[in-house]
Amino acid sequence: MRLVVTVARYVIAAAMLAAIVTSLNWAIGNGTFNPFNFFGYFTIQNNLIGAAALILAAPRTGRERPQWLEYLRACAATYLFIVVTVYWTLLAPVTTDPIFEWTNLTLHALSGVALLVDWLVEGPRRTLPLRHVWVVLVYPVLWAIVVLIRGATDGWFPYPFLDPANGYASIAGVIAAIFVAGVVVGTMFFKTTCWRVARPSRV
Repeated sequence: MRLVVTVARYVIAAAMLAAIVTSLNWAIGNGTFNPFNFFGYFTIQNNLIGAAALILAAPRTGRERPQWLEYLRACAATYLFIVVTVYWTLLAPVTTDPIFEWTNLTLHALSGVALLVDWLVEGPRRTLPLRHVWVVLVYPVLWAIVVLIRGATDGWFPYPFLDPANGYASIAGVIAAIFVAGVVVGTMFFKTTCWRVARPSRV
C-alpha cells in the first residue's frame, strides 16, 4: 500500500505540473502570456502548492512527517477543494473555454479530488489543533489583497466575480463567502486526520 500511495503522489503531481506547463506553452504560443497574470491565478498557484505537497509527502509515505508538511498538505487540500467547487459552480457555466480538455480537468477537477483522497488515505499521525485552522487563510488573504490592488490599479482581475465593475461591495461579499468556506473546509480536514490506510513503517 505504501508503494501505491508513493507512486500515485508522484504521478498526480507530474500530471498537475504537466497541465500547468501545457497551459503556459499555449499562452506563449498565442502571444497572450504575461507572467504576472498567468501565475496570478489562484488555480495555477494552488496547483503548484498541491504538486509540491504531494512531492514532499511521497518519500515520507507511511512515516512520521514534520508538522509544517502536514499543514502544507491541509492548506493545499483546502485550496484545491475550493478551486474545484468555485470553478464548477461559478465559472464553468459562463466560460467559453473548452471545459473538458485534459489540462482543464486536471487543474480544476483531478487535483482537488486527488488532494482530498490523499488526505483521507494518509492523514497526519497527530491531530492538527483547530485553534490553528487560521493558517489556511493566510495565503488566500494575501492573494486577495494583491488581486484587489491590481484590479484597482492596472485593471487586471483573474475571475469575473472579482471584476471591479461589479462594485467592491459585491467583490467583498464573494471573498468573504470564500473565506468562510475556507474555514469550514479547513476544519473538515483538520478533524479528519485519523484516516490512515497507509500504515507507518515499523523500521
